[in-house]
Amino acid sequence: MKQILIADKNNIDDITRLRVFMQLEDWKRTLNTDYTQYSEKFGKITKKYLIHNLNKSIFFALMYIDGEAVSMCAVEEVEQLPQITVCAGDRHCNVVSVYTIPKYRGNGFGQKLIAYLLRFAKEKGFNDITLTTNAPDAAHIYEKIGFRKISDKYFLG
Repeated sequence: MKQILIADKNNIDDITRLRVFMQLEDWKRTLNTDYTQYSEKFGKITKKYLIHNLNKSIFFALMYIDGEAVSMCAVEEVEQLPQITVCAGDRHCNVVSVYTIPKYRGNGFGQKLIAYLLRFAKEKGFNDITLTTNAPDAAHIYEKIGFRKISDKYFLG
């Protein structure tokens, strides 16, 4: 059975597990460096961050298949020097932590999850939504969802 949901405190361990997998995979691919030795430490840091920030400044969507978390993505509110868009009442967030466990890729799960999370983000008042990617092969997915490329970023507007 497939289930998509907005994460809460009961899902922190699942998010942490997926984030560790994602980071190990990203850094292996990007720098050809194995950071496995830091998995436990990174997991603890991530869990602490989520305990303090989940559903305050960062919101995760998760996909479960038969009770196992297999895909995630998040929007994180940007707290920075304001952009002129705040005058129009816009809240700014970045799409982050887009990840699907390798054996579940190619089924459109990431695309469905991002679309679900973007609807949620808009309901929360996020109108200025951006993302960056270090996976150029994923660009077509973001464009299908409605993002358009602006310099090295994609913007949903």
